[in-house]
Amino acid sequence: MADLRRMRPEEAPEVHDLTVLTFEALDISLGVQPPPRPDPAVAHPRYRHLATRDPDGAWVAVEDGEIVGVALALRREEVWGLSLLIVRPDRQSSGIGGALLARAHAYAEGARGRIIMASPDSRALRAYSRLGLELHPFVTAVGTPKPAAPPAGIRVGDASDIPLTETVDRHVRGAARGEDIAVMLEMRQILLIAPERGYAVVDDDGSLRIVAALDDEAASDLLRAALARAPGKVTIETLTAKQQWAIAVAVEAGLELKTNSDGAMFTDGDVGTFAPYLPSGAFL
Repeated sequence: MADLRRMRPEEAPEVHDLTVLTFEALDISLGVQPPPRPDPAVAHPRYRHLATRDPDGAWVAVEDGEIVGVALALRREEVWGLSLLIVRPDRQSSGIGGALLARAHAYAEGARGRIIMASPDSRALRAYSRLGLELHPFVTAVGTPKPAAPPAGIRVGDASDIPLTETVDRHVRGAARGEDIAVMLEMRQILLIAPERGYAVVDDDGSLRIVAALDDEAASDLLRAALARAPGKVTIETLTAKQQWAIAVAVEAGLELKTNSDGAMFTDGDVGTFAPYLPSGAFL
């Protein structure tokens, strides 16, 4: 059995490499073409931040001096979330994943809410269900958006807009995560702002990371603004039954709705309205 210990911030490159390897193997097993590999310089801040900010939620499994599994969990204003759980493909189904999950989930003790955004791996879905969280299946919207002008009133934001994100996050997810937004900006992600009403985060390549707002209209405009920036094909995940506003925008943009399983959302306790909200896989 592998040895479990807390992750060190300087291990971000090794954790990143293992993450890419593991998810590429999952895609191939599902018959899906893996996406282009992320720029390590952009990806590493996430791992360093969580290992530094949430040491009680950051765990690695080590065999012969090599990291073979990782669990990263965060906790913001008493809402816990699982950011990452991976095991190297050749060491899966060996008990490592369960041991890592137990350590990361211990960080949730006493939390008033829990959130997990799960991959379609059946073992992960089964494990998260056993934690007592409520499963919310979702559909995915995929395609190249129809050309459209961005809605008026949406602007590019910066770190000075973090107080707005905190207000919105407390509404939609029960907890602010201001410092995580700062890390997303460090990761070259772009903040879009609907003044006093909501925000979105997109990659510089147009990939959507978050939409969160105080009302459906603002959320819809933010999603339209994000789609207007996309240079080509996009994927919108976590379209659960609560996010009818997002489904309507996706259909309006000419995207295809896919009902095959791409994973699921798991929630428990006080996590706000959880709508209108498309969460971040990394920061929930």
